[in-house]
Amino acid sequence: VHMTPFPSVITAIGVIEVPPNGRATVNAFMGGYVKDFPLLVGDPVRKGQQLLTLENLEFLQLQQDYLETKQRMKYLQSEYERQKQLYEEKINSQKVFLKAQNEYENAKITHQALKQKLIAIQIDPATLTSENMRSTTRIESPIAGSVSRVFVNTGSYVDPSNPIMEIVNATHLHLEIQIFEKDAIRIEKGQRIHFRVPEYSDESYSAEVHLIGKSIDKDRTVQVHAHLDEENQEKFIPGMFIQAEIMAEETLKPALPELALTEIEERHYVFELVDESESEFVFRKTEVDLGRTNNGFSEVDLPDSNLGKRYLIGY
Repeated sequence: VHMTPFPSVITAIGVIEVPPNGRATVNAFMGGYVKDFPLLVGDPVRKGQQLLTLENLEFLQLQQDYLETKQRMKYLQSEYERQKQLYEEKINSQKVFLKAQNEYENAKITHQALKQKLIAIQIDPATLTSENMRSTTRIESPIAGSVSRVFVNTGSYVDPSNPIMEIVNATHLHLEIQIFEKDAIRIEKGQRIHFRVPEYSDESYSAEVHLIGKSIDKDRTVQVHAHLDEENQEKFIPGMFIQAEIMAEETLKPALPELALTEIEERHYVFELVDESESEFVFRKTEVDLGRTNNGFSEVDLPDSNLGKRYLIGY
């Protein structure tokens, strides 16, 4: 029997999630009708890849306003420069000069605002002419990942306030675990976690505490963020429910190798060596209650006086 360190286990529940930058909700800056939508749930997408095409006659109006403002600015700039020169030569009044300046500055503001709107709907103002105006725009993927949810179909109207689809990048999965406030003080960064997905299998997987929440939720729990071991990243889907055991502080307890335990009719026994000679060994069979296990050793309810005594292994 040896005094062996056993971690105190904190049980908890949680879910497998992706970080905020690994989940993107796709919206449109301006409304329109879905003209072309080739994707399905589960399809992989690249960052910047075209997801769908929207069509709306308001796109034409926006381009028309931009081109007209751009053309008008040339006249207003020329008029502003002319009035400025006349004012400096004391030929016209300050009022006439300020009016020309005001009209030119307002046109510049309108021009810049329309330019940014065109950029938002994927129309390049630098190459826009009266000959290449169009009533369609494309929606691009903000991240790489796969389509997780779709809220529209071909022909439906997309409102800027409603999502079009959701894209998830499951490259960096993590655990979001809820810990009761009474256990929160025992949680530290770097502690190991053993967890399983009950609906998936009974197999246990490993993770590590990475961040600990600094506030208590309404249900009196604290959020713990944990990183999965690298080899487990591709085995799960975001949203899976988990049951977790966090290995907290360690305590020393008397223990024996698991091979020293014998199970007979659902009761556990150990065999203590009490005498030996050249021809025989004498053992005493003792029933024990089992506690925790760690690294091949099991906690047993034996007195400290048994420390160092020898027991049969592999009976």
